[in-house]
Amino acid sequence: MKKLTGLLVLCFVIYIVYHDVTNGTLPAATTATTSHVQAVKAEDKEALNYKMMKVKAGDTLLSIIEKERSGPLPVSIEQLIKDFESLNPGVKAESLQIGKTYKFPVYNE
Repeated sequence: MKKLTGLLVLCFVIYIVYHDVTNGTLPAATTATTSHVQAVKAEDKEALNYKMMKVKAGDTLLSIIEKERSGPLPVSIEQLIKDFESLNPGVKAESLQIGKTYKFPVYNE
């Protein structure tokens, strides 16, 4: 009888873990994620202003943008990287090459 009870408890625990992994127990978290994705898609529809600039030794995406702006970034670093990579298809933000010219996003306040 103890083996049968142990087997039933084990099956129940496995089912609970399976249900939590596949369906989840927090439906509000998935709803918030969906609305955030829609907001990001709305931003993508707007045309980005950009400036063509040549990369010098020691330059990074963030350092170039900070040199052009006199204040803090109006967007997150993740959004900056996403905008840069959308303006320069096939180019990763972390692999800028010295001497090449790229399109850098310009943010108006």
